[in-house]
Amino acid sequence: MDVPYAQNRRPPGSPAGTPGHRRVGNRLLAVSACGAFALATAMLVVLHVDRRAAPVNPVTAMLSDYALTPGWWLWDGSLLLTSAGSAAVLVALRRARVLAGGAATSVLVVWCVSLLGVAVFTKDPQGGAVSVTGKLHLYSTALTCLSLPVAGWLLGRRHREELHWQRFAAWSRRLALAAIPFYLPFIVPFALNVVLGSHVPTVATGLIERLMVALELVLLVVLAGWARHAGAAQVASGSTGARSPARSGLTAAAGAEAGG
Repeated sequence: MDVPYAQNRRPPGSPAGTPGHRRVGNRLLAVSACGAFALATAMLVVLHVDRRAAPVNPVTAMLSDYALTPGWWLWDGSLLLTSAGSAAVLVALRRARVLAGGAATSVLVVWCVSLLGVAVFTKDPQGGAVSVTGKLHLYSTALTCLSLPVAGWLLGRRHREELHWQRFAAWSRRLALAAIPFYLPFIVPFALNVVLGSHVPTVATGLIERLMVALELVLLVVLAGWARHAGAAQVASGSTGARSPARSGLTAAAGAEAGG
């Protein structure tokens, strides 16, 4: 009766999680994140099709205008779900050693926190007085727009030479770079307004913002898939005694620097 117990006991000093447990943990984080993103997307779709919940024009109105409608809770819920799912992706990427540097990790943390800021601090009504809450909302929105593409580009650039992750790294870079043109309709009029001191109109900013958000949601799904794939590859390489893609890539980079 003591033999099975002895076989199942973990030797002193060994890691608490077995490779199988780590793989299941990463897979659970990635699947949970994708579920959160899917539910957040469904909430946004409801806001776009239900005029009673959100009587706004999706072509010209900004997404933050949903916070001022009867369906505000759907808007806030989508932000909270996206933030929670992004945090799960961040943890999974760290566990799989895809997030090895501090820059990309910090930017992803900024992304998660700024999403909460957009939900907590409501924008000022159009034409109303500028409030502290409105300013905090504006700053949170700016950080949200910039942080995720920057994180995607950093991860894609860092791992672009690693064979196991080239596909994910390439898509991460492409989606991050594809989001840049969508910032121009916001940045250019803002800069001209500051320089010229006059109002420069913007066209279809609501539609442009929605396309940008769609790209960011796709990027999040790619990062979740990357985390799941990297976690499985790490477990497989650990069980066979081979080096994981992350560790082999870091070792190769260190060797190149030493040789140079």
